[in-house]
Amino acid sequence: METTGPAPDRTQAAAELAAARHAEDTIRSLPWPWWLYTGNGILLGAAALAPLLGSPLGSGLLIVLMLALCVFNYWAGSRMGAPYAVPRNRAFLAAVSVSGLFLTGSIATAGVGQTGLVWICAGGTVVSYAVGSLIHYRGTRQ
Repeated sequence: METTGPAPDRTQAAAELAAARHAEDTIRSLPWPWWLYTGNGILLGAAALAPLLGSPLGSGLLIVLMLALCVFNYWAGSRMGAPYAVPRNRAFLAAVSVSGLFLTGSIATAGVGQTGLVWICAGGTVVSYAVGSLIHYRGTRQ
């Protein structure tokens, strides 16, 4: 796209870029409502237990729950004004990643018939997400 206006000088461009970075940081540091943490924890826990239902039903429920998780977060983000903003808190992101690993472990252990390990992985999914939620909640409410 071509611009017809004068090119900004160096200080003006730097100030505009700094303002854009500040706006991004502000959006990524928004506090979440308590029900968003709770809803995500419930959906993740249910998804981690879904493989216990067997192959066709469990797989279908897992897909539905993961889609519900995406839609729920998009809806909540839209209500907050930032549907695609990912929090900046690294500890929260690490906890969510660990929760995803536990969820993957739950699916893998159900595939080999280790139902006891599925329950342990489901618990790990919920606990790791809960720890990350507490870190994010406290970090954004200061």
